[in-house]
Amino acid sequence: MNRYFDLHFNRNIVTIYPGEFWSSTGPEMISTVLGSCVSIALFDPIAGVGGMNHFMLAKDTNQEIDGGFPNSQDKLLGRFGEYAVEMLISDMEKKGAQLSRCTAKVFGGGNIFNTASVDGRDLVGEANIKFAFDYLKKNNIEVKSSDTGGNSPRKIFFDPVTSKVFLKHIDSRTENDNQFLKSKEDSYIETLKHLADLNRAAKGK
Repeated sequence: MNRYFDLHFNRNIVTIYPGEFWSSTGPEMISTVLGSCVSIALFDPIAGVGGMNHFMLAKDTNQEIDGGFPNSQDKLLGRFGEYAVEMLISDMEKKGAQLSRCTAKVFGGGNIFNTASVDGRDLVGEANIKFAFDYLKKNNIEVKSSDTGGNSPRKIFFDPVTSKVFLKHIDSRTENDNQFLKSKEDSYIETLKHLADLNRAAKGK
């Protein structure tokens, strides 16, 4: 997570990275850059609370949970959509939001590097998009707008006070920038695969 002052918006910006989320009543804005990752932005117009997450994979298929979040590897939980949304909702509720009043906006899930999911069955971006819309539909959360799929990265600025989103498709990135984004995504996938292998090995003992 990084904070800086943006002269264009004349606002403080909180930048979130994979596995992170932020909610606020303002006045700062929330920003992130998305490749195959997805961000869900939620907004409660009555409480005036908005928030956004950034997750890398849809579900953690290697955890067995009997209520609540797993106790181990907490710092990685937010990289899975199934935990990232619950964490964001919990944080917003502490600030007065109610899920029944929230609306949503969904971004990301680009097919940029053809990165496969941990189990290899789907492309990461496609799986993330499906998870986001399925989750929101299941919880009766109206999707006000979305910008998903495609082949280009996105930069998002979300205003938690008004729910307004400023979105830019990054179509002319340099080779170095593309390589940096790809290395980040590959690193996250490899980390999660390693944890999955450790989990399977522990169960086999």
